[in-house]
Amino acid sequence: MNKQTMIGNLGRDPEQLQSQTPMCRFTVAVTKKGYTTQSGVVVPDHTEWFNVLCGNKNAEIALQYLHKGDKVYVEGETYTSEFTDQQGVKNTRTEVRCERFEMLTPRQQAQAPQQYAPQAPQQYAQQYQQSPQYAPQAPQQYAPQTAPQYAPQTQQAAPQPPQQVGVYGQRAQLQPAEQERPF
Repeated sequence: MNKQTMIGNLGRDPEQLQSQTPMCRFTVAVTKKGYTTQSGVVVPDHTEWFNVLCGNKNAEIALQYLHKGDKVYVEGETYTSEFTDQQGVKNTRTEVRCERFEMLTPRQQAQAPQQYAPQAPQQYAQQYQQSPQYAPQAPQQYAPQTAPQYAPQTQQAAPQPPQQVGVYGQRAQLQPAEQERPF
């Protein structure tokens, strides 16, 4: 069985390939987080790069929606091919032929990252000064206010258990078994 699954970030925008059917290629960077051993040795992060080849409908969707830096889940099979470059040198290329992928970056971040770029502090100050609701107003005379008077709060008595009136008008306490009985 030849199966490759990965979650990582695109290293570049998908590149459309010349072919009869839609095809594209992009790279995915998968990073394994570093750690510190019990003996104190620090193992740094390790990033592995994968070439991904998409075809047909997957290629159309990737070309339209994926961009550099987007997080993506890719599932496919590993494939190695040999080719000769323009200088006549024989090379091998290992790729993941994408069977399916999922976009993990929220759509708003993927389509318009420039909308969420933070503004410089000076721009905030200018907006604050130009806003009519924060414009300085002429000083006003205020009448002295007295402190609000609060009425003392009285404690309420705890609720009393229900009582029944007996046959002859006498009060009778309910027995514990009678109080727990559901109606």
